[in-house]
Amino acid sequence: MSKNKADKHAVEYLDTLALQASHPAVRKLKKQGHEPSIHGNKVWRSSFVLMNYLEDYPLPQKARVLDIGCGWGLTGIYMAKRFNARVIGIDADGDVKPFLDAQAGINDVAIKFEKKKFQQIRKQDLVGVHTVIGGDICFWDELVQPLYRLIGRAMKAGVKQVLIADPGRSPFWELSKLCEEKFNASVVEHKISKPYKTSKHILMVRPG
Repeated sequence: MSKNKADKHAVEYLDTLALQASHPAVRKLKKQGHEPSIHGNKVWRSSFVLMNYLEDYPLPQKARVLDIGCGWGLTGIYMAKRFNARVIGIDADGDVKPFLDAQAGINDVAIKFEKKKFQQIRKQDLVGVHTVIGGDICFWDELVQPLYRLIGRAMKAGVKQVLIADPGRSPFWELSKLCEEKFNASVVEHKISKPYKTSKHILMVRPG
């Protein structure tokens, strides 16, 4: 991948660029008054862990993907580049969209964005979707039940897999327990050494 002068303010991983806070595009957006309010203020490390996991367990080409709680959308952007995935980024905070667009632009992909809460994602939105993915999205207790019900709708709609990565917060473990009791679900620990040394837990829910 060719780099321009601005790319020294981005982290490159698996042929995908992740914008840092010092990147001119990010600084410009913040000067314009764009300021995400629901923790969508940077690229979280769970995104890199999910990207690495998907290198080991790749998607079919051109699969439909929902990146829920997408924030700046790095995982979905990687999936669009790596697998030609048709990605919709969904977030309750509309102020993440300009950052998603900037990050998609520097990676030469287009990601559709929809402003929705988890409970607003309907079964019909999930029909034909192969993968629902999310990183660092279960950080409050009040998010557990909306996510649990969303996963239920996903399974009923025929989604092939739901993948949610988290460092191990208590709401994530509560969600995982509910899913393991109701669905074909399990949690694995996944470690990476680049671009950051980190370990996250991935909740995997599949039909069956």
